[in-house]
Amino acid sequence: MDDDTDGASPAGRTPATHNVFSGGAAENLIQANVVHLGFGSAAPRSLGGLPPRLPGLLGRAAPRAHLRGLLAPDRDGDAPPAIAVTGEGGVGKSALAVAAAHAAVAEGWFPGGVLYADAGAHSGREPVGVEELLGTWLRSFGIPGDQLQPHRDGLLAQFRSTLRDQRGAVLILLDDASADRHIAPLIPADDRHRLLVTVRVVPADPRVAVVPLAPLAPEDSRALLADRATGAARRPELDEIAALCEHLPLALEVMAGRLRTERDGARRILDALRPAGERLTELDPVRQAFDASYRALDGPDARLLCFLGLHPGSVIDAGTAAALAGVSAPEADRTLRRLVRAHLLQPTGSEGRARFHDLLRLYARELAGREPAAERTAALGRLLAHYGERAAGAGDAWFEGERGTLAAAVAEAVEHGLYGRVEPVAAPLVAYLIRRTHTVDALTVLRQAVLAAQHRGDHRREAELLLTMRRQYWALGRRTEARKCAEAGHLARIRLGVRSPEVDDEFGERAAERGDHEAARHHHQRAAQAWRWRGDTRRLAASLSALGQALEALGHFEEAAGAYTGAAARAGAAGDLVVAAHASLRLAGCATHGRRRDVDVVQLRQVLGVAREAGDLRATIEALELLAVAEIQAGRTPVAAPLLQEAIGLAETHRLPLLLNRLLRVELERLQLEAKGAEAAALQARVERLPTPTPPEVPEPPVRLAARHVRPVLLRLFAFPVCGALWALVRLLWALVQGGPVVLWLGQLLVAAGMTLGARQRWLPSHRPLLAFTVRGVHPTAVARRVYIAETWIDALGTPAAGAGLLAAGASAGALRDSLVAAALLVLHGAAQLWPRLRERLKSRS
Repeated sequence: MDDDTDGASPAGRTPATHNVFSGGAAENLIQANVVHLGFGSAAPRSLGGLPPRLPGLLGRAAPRAHLRGLLAPDRDGDAPPAIAVTGEGGVGKSALAVAAAHAAVAEGWFPGGVLYADAGAHSGREPVGVEELLGTWLRSFGIPGDQLQPHRDGLLAQFRSTLRDQRGAVLILLDDASADRHIAPLIPADDRHRLLVTVRVVPADPRVAVVPLAPLAPEDSRALLADRATGAARRPELDEIAALCEHLPLALEVMAGRLRTERDGARRILDALRPAGERLTELDPVRQAFDASYRALDGPDARLLCFLGLHPGSVIDAGTAAALAGVSAPEADRTLRRLVRAHLLQPTGSEGRARFHDLLRLYARELAGREPAAERTAALGRLLAHYGERAAGAGDAWFEGERGTLAAAVAEAVEHGLYGRVEPVAAPLVAYLIRRTHTVDALTVLRQAVLAAQHRGDHRREAELLLTMRRQYWALGRRTEARKCAEAGHLARIRLGVRSPEVDDEFGERAAERGDHEAARHHHQRAAQAWRWRGDTRRLAASLSALGQALEALGHFEEAAGAYTGAAARAGAAGDLVVAAHASLRLAGCATHGRRRDVDVVQLRQVLGVAREAGDLRATIEALELLAVAEIQAGRTPVAAPLLQEAIGLAETHRLPLLLNRLLRVELERLQLEAKGAEAAALQARVERLPTPTPPEVPEPPVRLAARHVRPVLLRLFAFPVCGALWALVRLLWALVQGGPVVLWLGQLLVAAGMTLGARQRWLPSHRPLLAFTVRGVHPTAVARRVYIAETWIDALGTPAAGAGLLAAGASAGALRDSLVAAALLVLHGAAQLWPRLRERLKSRS
């Protein structure tokens, strides 16, 4: 029906002054000229808030291409709704993500706009919550604040609805996000839109495509530094700065800022970066980035990272981490995986191992340094115990991978006073290093092992290790260091008291080095007999092998062959494949030099097999050489070629110049026999160009603490004999002046002088006997066969017998009381010589 028709003018109704209602009734009608619906003016939209591009984004071609492909809209329906750029702090995630976002917008891929926010998960302040992010972005869509939902679920629904209603695709860029808090709620449901986040921890959500970011390539690092440098900087200096920065973009930017200052050149920067303890101080923004990652860790993860700072190497497995932290291996493995996800460790290989890069390792060491000293020492003790258990049954492959870490762990143990933990790790490590001709490394570990033995008071082990060091120094041509080790080892030996077969073996080796092979034979015969009496098959084999060398040097090839055969058999029975390999090798060489028979190629191949099984590199090379020579002599030069090539390759790889020179000359002979003139000439030129081998740099012998043996050894050897001699001399002078039994005191003086001479003989590191005579055999030349007095029996039984004789002589001369003093001094001298061995046996039993 029509309402209010009476006021109509003849000309018709005025527009907007009359309303027509039909089909119902209305109450409380409000009539207005103009009606504005809504609450104020509409809020403005703000969907283009990208931060500016960061300058100097060098390299990154592969991750940029990968990210571009993930952001592109034409992906046939398999586009990921969320993309995470991951990496450690300071690696350049934000720069890459912002650059990719700018490129995507420029391509027109996101006409709906861009939403940006910094979540601040590692900023040091409270991270931005999901509710705050949603509110900010909804306002960017023009929604007023009083129309926002009051709770998280409502905000999420409102955000998704708003995205669904957008005509164009929207890019959501969230910087410095938390993998657990931020990503999953913000993943858009509409597959047109993309969520791009930068995050340090790899997200576990399968909907997120991960773009891992590593440090820069070396050439890109150098280019970044060179681009910033205002002064002249040489390429090697820039390369070293980049390497010390671990090619981390944040660290490189810090150093690039310094290079922009003309007066702050590359050399000064290197002087500041090279000391490991100062590096993170120079790179303080990097330390702050690491601090933020550390603060974000849970308690167990933070604790393990802290203890990993005590690890002396860069590669860590679950067992090592468990030993350091005192937790189970499965728990340590889970924690390592979480640290890898957080980019505080880097995965390596497929065995669950992880590693630090150098800057993170320095940071972890700083963390460990904050722990109490007692906890650090306990952790190192657990680590050494773990390595000792692993080393006991490990093969060469494990030692090759861990040798640097093990050597550093041994040094850490000595530095922290864990002397009892050194031997289980050092002994098998040294054996491996010597087998593989890592002689300098072996000397480094031996030095630490000697120091540990000295601090433990284990004089026997100290002497054994010093003897081993002497051999290694001698093999490298370091005669001075070898002599120092020999003298220090001799002091440790004589402090043990009773002369041992090791002394004879050592004296035999030193005699052979001087060219006195007759004395060497005598000493090794004595040692072999002693080891045979003691039932020590392994050491008997070593003495027999050394005896064979002495006999071979004297031209007694038949006897030498017998000694080598016995050594090989006993070493094989004792499971000492190294000694067995060397004895078998020398047996083959003895057969060649002695012209006893033609060399048995089959036997040489067996020797080569034993050497390979023993893992002894030098024995393997020498066996290959002998076998190649035998094949050449038999006219089978093609068969010798691969043997020589293998031997030459091993000698080159392991830097054995003397062996290499010898092998090249054998190869030259082979080429000449095969009439390969051009190849022979080239090889001859190579041999002539080979430099003269020079002894390498080696660690100093650990002989400083050996001086502690001098005073106790001098007192034990000379105190009682000298006192006895002085007493007898005084009584003799008294008898000459006042009258008395002159013969008695003269006899006592001679006995005391004899004991002093015997003590001197034991003190001097000499092979010369007290008494010696020569026996002429059937050989045309005289062969000196020295007969040595057994000092042990003189000390143990001779002094009591001499004391009893002095008492009897004094009683018959009426000077029993005076003779009692001299006899007591002699008996005490004999007891002093036996006391070290007795103490050692009591200690071993306890």
